[in-house]
Amino acid sequence: WLAPVSRRDNPVTSFEAEVAINTDGSRQTHIKTVVSIIRKTPGLTTGEIGEASGFGQMETRKRLSDIKNSGVARQGTPRIWPQSGRWQSTWWPIVEPVQGELL
Repeated sequence: WLAPVSRRDNPVTSFEAEVAINTDGSRQTHIKTVVSIIRKTPGLTTGEIGEASGFGQMETRKRLSDIKNSGVARQGTPRIWPQSGRWQSTWWPIVEPVQGELL
């Protein structure tokens, strides 16, 4: 189950798009891809994740929001993304300790 992402004041097209990406499974597929990239290469910027996934920055930002809200990854210290010369958040996996493992 994924939390709704459309707000009450969004146009009807936002709600239709949300239904479509949830129904066809692309939202969940994109989330899994982005999580895999974060786990494989922690510390990438939003733009770098967008490039690695092929989704671009807009879709990547939306899925990173889903991922952050689910507690699977967190934003880290921003750094400059060379592509744009602008500051962007870095992304890091949240690793749950194994039962009995020392922190």
